[in-house]
Amino acid sequence: MNDSFKIGMKVSLNGEFGVVVKSELDKPDFYGLIRWDTNKESDFEDWRGQFGTFKNIGGLILDKTHQFKFIDDDGNLKK
Repeated sequence: MNDSFKIGMKVSLNGEFGVVVKSELDKPDFYGLIRWDTNKESDFEDWRGQFGTFKNIGGLILDKTHQFKFIDDDGNLKK
């Protein structure tokens, strides 16, 4: 069972989908910057240190095979 965010983890919250990406501010095993699957150039939300809260309010861990509409599995906009 997952007990923290991991780089590349696909997630969902309130009907939105995203992927946990690496940030320059990340410390080892302290991840949680989510790139949401939108067509915006930059659509990030910082959930570092809040994995429990994320799950408690309905956040889900998605299957690795989930396909995003606007971003790739690394959080980059599709071209």
